[in-house]
Amino acid sequence: LRSYKAGIINRTMSSFRPCLNLSFSLLHYLVLVFQINLLFIAKVHGTYETDDAKLFVPSKEAEVLGPSSFPKPTDLLEPSGAVPILQPSHGQHRKDADAIFAYAEGYDLNYYLHFVETLLATKFEGDLVIAIAEKKIVEKYVVEYLTSVPNVIIYHSDMDCFDKDRTTPAPREKMSRGAMNIFQMCQLHDAYGWVDSEGKVTSKGKDPREGRVVATLRYEWYWMWLQHYQKNSWIMLLDARDSYFQSNPFVNLPRRKNNTNPTSGLLYFFGENAEATRLGKSRKNMNWIKNGYGVPVLDALRDKPTICSGSTMGEAVAMEQYLRALVNEKDESEIRMTGADQGFHNYLYYSNKLVNVAAISSITVWAQGKGIINNLGALRTKTLAEWGNFNETTGVVTNWDDTPSPVVHQWDRDKALHNYIFRKRFKDLNEKWSAKN
Repeated sequence: LRSYKAGIINRTMSSFRPCLNLSFSLLHYLVLVFQINLLFIAKVHGTYETDDAKLFVPSKEAEVLGPSSFPKPTDLLEPSGAVPILQPSHGQHRKDADAIFAYAEGYDLNYYLHFVETLLATKFEGDLVIAIAEKKIVEKYVVEYLTSVPNVIIYHSDMDCFDKDRTTPAPREKMSRGAMNIFQMCQLHDAYGWVDSEGKVTSKGKDPREGRVVATLRYEWYWMWLQHYQKNSWIMLLDARDSYFQSNPFVNLPRRKNNTNPTSGLLYFFGENAEATRLGKSRKNMNWIKNGYGVPVLDALRDKPTICSGSTMGEAVAMEQYLRALVNEKDESEIRMTGADQGFHNYLYYSNKLVNVAAISSITVWAQGKGIINNLGALRTKTLAEWGNFNETTGVVTNWDDTPSPVVHQWDRDKALHNYIFRKRFKDLNEKWSAKN
């Protein structure tokens, strides 16, 4: 808020400078303060908050009138009243805990070790909720490891998937290098259902939506998991494969200790480097926006910094509506591309489609390297060491103020950091795990 208010003050002071040069009377001063406060109140309570007001201002050309509340993912099922009925295969949600949600299907054990062990090293005490591959294809050692970690809640991503024609049923596929097929279309049958007054499932529902890629489908998992947490819990959505932790990302967050049922809450979005890329500079981002919303919207957003959909935080009350909105964007769109969720994410923010949602009191967009999660993917014009974000001796990744980034995202894009993780971190963690087992 301080930096945003300072930006308004600077711009307002500039516009008042001719008057101030003539006479800086007490009256002029009071008028100036009054107008500054009006501007500040309008932006913070009526629209958005950003740490860089000039970069992340929503687009007037793309602006739409959004709802006060988005439909639930269950609203497409008939009869009405369906609820999430999926249960974890391991662990139990703690409703008053903070939580990290990650869709992490089909990775090698080393990736889980790196993600989880770096988190444990920060003394994080919340829940880690994670979706892994279905039981018949998941690696044995992955299950053994994850079930040995406290406060981990595991869901197996049992899905009904299709062949390339999108209609012929097919088993969940792997690609040539062993990773799960990120382009395969799948459905989530039996994830929702109807329960009686005692909570017992009376019937299960078939997925009312067409097949979709897991990068899009994961937001329904997240929405289902979120139902287990109090509205004042802080939730992080994070890509697990290319992220790790250097300190506890949940310390020093604004808290509502005496209010477990707030009516609205905060959302934190995290940008990619605006100097290196914009939505109109990245072919993938351009295609996601163009195919989802058309050329006029793309033209309106070309110069906007990319906001990463793989790293988001917020209070549960606000996050619940955000996740509804992500699912709704797919319902309103015909786009089927892998990665389209990033187009949805950026459109929701830059079109101001979230601004009227009653449960979202404000959205703060953190520029790359200035917030809790440091998105490194766009920093490819130079090495991270040349940018000044990576110490090759200590292995520490830093924000622009030289403090260690609490969460490092997209670590595999830089050769030196990639090699450090693979050759040292993976090796050390694997040796420790093997020694214990």
